[in-house]
Amino acid sequence: MPACTAADIEGRIRIAVQERRVRVPEFFKDYDSLRSGFVTKSQFARCLDQSFQIVLSPEEEAILLRKYEDKPGGNMVNYQKFADVIDCIFQPDQLKVNPMTQKIEPEEFLGSKRSLRPLSPATKNKITEIVERIAPYYKYHGINIRTCYEDFDRHHIGVVTESQFHRSFPKPIGLNDEELSLLVRGYLDPERPGLCNYLNFHNDVEAIKRRMDEEEQIDVTPVNTYNIPREITSDKELNQILGRIQVAVHKYGIRTTEFFCDHDKLRSGVITKNQFVCGIMLCIKERVNLTKGEVQKVVDYYVNPDSRVRYMDFCHAMENAFNDPYLEKNPQLEVPRPPRGALSRTLNSLSSAEERRVQNILDALAEDVRKRRVMTFPYFKDYDRSKAYTRNMTKTQFERVLRSLSLLVQPEDLILLCKKFEEPNSGDVNYPAFVQAVDKEFVGFTMDSDKPKEKKRPKTPTYDKPPDTSNVDVFEVISRIRHHVLVNRLRVCQYFQDFDPLKEYSIPSSKFRMGLSAMGLHNLNNAEFKVLSDYFKDPKKKAESVLWKEFENDIETVFTQVQPDLEKTPMNVVPKMDTFLMKKPGTMDWGTATQEQQSVSDAAIDRMQQNVAQRRVLCKPCFQDFDLHNIGVVTKPQFRQCLAYLQLNATEPEYEALEAKYSNHMGFNYLLFLGDLEPKPDQELMYTKRLEELRLVNARQVSLEKNPLRDIDAVMTKIKNKVIKERIRVSEFLKDYDKLRTGRMLKTVFKRGLDLAKLGLQPTEMAVLEQYFESPKDPQYVEYVVFCNEIESIFTLKNLEKAPQVTPSQYKPPIEVDQNVLPPDAEDILQRTVHRLAEKVHKHRMQLFPLFEDYDRVHNGTVSREQFRRVLTELELGGLVKEAEFRVLHMKFHVSVGGKEDIDYIKFCDMVNELANFDPRKP
Repeated sequence: MPACTAADIEGRIRIAVQERRVRVPEFFKDYDSLRSGFVTKSQFARCLDQSFQIVLSPEEEAILLRKYEDKPGGNMVNYQKFADVIDCIFQPDQLKVNPMTQKIEPEEFLGSKRSLRPLSPATKNKITEIVERIAPYYKYHGINIRTCYEDFDRHHIGVVTESQFHRSFPKPIGLNDEELSLLVRGYLDPERPGLCNYLNFHNDVEAIKRRMDEEEQIDVTPVNTYNIPREITSDKELNQILGRIQVAVHKYGIRTTEFFCDHDKLRSGVITKNQFVCGIMLCIKERVNLTKGEVQKVVDYYVNPDSRVRYMDFCHAMENAFNDPYLEKNPQLEVPRPPRGALSRTLNSLSSAEERRVQNILDALAEDVRKRRVMTFPYFKDYDRSKAYTRNMTKTQFERVLRSLSLLVQPEDLILLCKKFEEPNSGDVNYPAFVQAVDKEFVGFTMDSDKPKEKKRPKTPTYDKPPDTSNVDVFEVISRIRHHVLVNRLRVCQYFQDFDPLKEYSIPSSKFRMGLSAMGLHNLNNAEFKVLSDYFKDPKKKAESVLWKEFENDIETVFTQVQPDLEKTPMNVVPKMDTFLMKKPGTMDWGTATQEQQSVSDAAIDRMQQNVAQRRVLCKPCFQDFDLHNIGVVTKPQFRQCLAYLQLNATEPEYEALEAKYSNHMGFNYLLFLGDLEPKPDQELMYTKRLEELRLVNARQVSLEKNPLRDIDAVMTKIKNKVIKERIRVSEFLKDYDKLRTGRMLKTVFKRGLDLAKLGLQPTEMAVLEQYFESPKDPQYVEYVVFCNEIESIFTLKNLEKAPQVTPSQYKPPIEVDQNVLPPDAEDILQRTVHRLAEKVHKHRMQLFPLFEDYDRVHNGTVSREQFRRVLTELELGGLVKEAEFRVLHMKFHVSVGGKEDIDYIKFCDMVNELANFDPRKP
């Protein structure tokens, strides 16, 4: 096994860090309180293990510690240097290697890897074709595949089940189920059966989107909006000098202020002439060949009266020639750009004799290339020394390419060519410029002219010929619009009122046509629209305007009467909606058919009806197989094919008669044909019948009361028990309805107040109270103060301060079990049953309470009847009690809890234990 290096270990850590999206220095700063950039070796290893969850072997850990330790054998590790290496995308010291090849990308999604399912080449091509077809849909609608499935992928592993893939799949229009199944089969995970790798599908779609963006960038040619730099002065010679400096500064990225600021300690923006000349010669001496006179001309322009030069103005004009320093404050400003070709590398200047000789050589080579149709540029590009495309090659390589292309040049001519296309710094040959000189079809660089091109506004085509309206009937057009509005249930005003903000009910004809198109009437031709707009034309306006309100009133007569108002003419009969329905264009008026056609059609229909009735044939599914869009129409050949499949044979005259009767411009209306072939009885209107049933159900009064109390004493006792248990002040719920404190209130208000008190009274009990406390002055009122005094007497007596010797008695709510009085025969059965149970309890010393308490979850001392019987059975006491005796026990110990009849097991257990002389509290 090869030895592991520090770079390999760092690469693994870098991938893990990028997958987890973490910042490396943040985990080490907790151990470095002084921010020195160093931690101990144990702390360094702990961070790698706990924070990054990276497990390294002792050998790998030793290699890292040895590389980043502060000194050989030291105990401190430079974690800051380690973090810089991990966060670095490429090695900056390797300048000869393309940085893009060194870039380390994390795995596709949180460490998951692409899983490839073995498929046939044909299947792979089909899947690729499907993905290529649906990717533009996702790009146009901005759909992200990974976002659609992230809710199902709780663990972020990039896979979901097949059903989840189908459920959340953003299905484009035109993708059928077969293609979707093929797509699912292509992205099934081979290592995990039943799971689909949606992440692979997402990455494939995103790759196609990026490729489409790149193609758009390549295909779209930007409009040339470049301008020449701003003119600084009216002096043309000075503008040329400054223009050369501006181009050089922009081309080579020169920061001019750095060459002058050292001379300006106070940052005043001015320096001496000598300092300015030294600075300008340092910054552009090698880039722009300026003479002393040209430099002096620049100095004279920026000099102050005190003989100092404004270098800041010069730097601002040079650096912002093709930019604006405050562009964020004026985003619509059109920034001047250097003309195309101004920043390209210029060719070397030769003497006039050498220039003529070079031109003759290039003309001869260009003629040879044209005749032989040689593509020269690829041969030169193969020798480009770098992957960065430097557009340079050595002279030896240049000579070798000319020989390989059979472009023979004399040695002295070759020296002249190299001298002309030579780079001044490196000495290499600028081969794209040479190729452009000899190959007229190749364009290496272009130059813009100084004069900007004038943009001509495209001329909008107009149609001067008016439409022919002689064969158009306006009433037929209006009838078709009414039919469309009635069938689709449209409100006409919604499509025109936005165009009429001033509510003039008149809009331009162009807006009127836009409203018609929004309604779905875009199929109106120019002649029909012309007739319609002329019919509803606004006579008050000279321009072509349409009275859309009149159009709305005329069209919406299909729903109801519009003018005059219907509420003012209640006796007027509104026409039925069916009268506005129109047959589809192309439908034949069967009343105008000949007698022979009608007889042939009727005979064919009768014969087919008998055939269908005898064989019990379902005809509609056969036609629906051809009606893919479910519009009720098939073609005439499909109609004949269906009849042949159903064995409903017909002769040629019968076919023609049936097609003439049931056909329109769309095809054969098979729904109308099947309605005559298989007539169905008219369905009964169930709405009126349902209304009658609802009326009878609502009229039926069912009492939901359960054992209501009809005695006033029993009702008052029930209320008093509720009040004393829950400490309710009934008067607080009633006095708010008596604003004048008259002591009485309406019966309806009295019911409302008692309902708010939540006393649990039933309607019958409420009626007993109303009747008992009814006001003698008015039968509609109740004396609620008397009622409240009676209820509150359970706490104290009224006006007790006037009778100090009276001792009030404490009201004790009666126990409900004690109120269960049995008849004498039932009482005898109860005593015998309880004595029988007590004997067994006394004999076996049974504990009755624990089992009952297990069923009493809320600890209210009651259990249900079924639970009571179950406990006796578990205690082996159920066999001692007969069914009749169980009923007696239920009658004696039943209590009402929340409307349910339960058993008070505490009273039962106390009675049994008392008769058995058994104390359950003693062991």
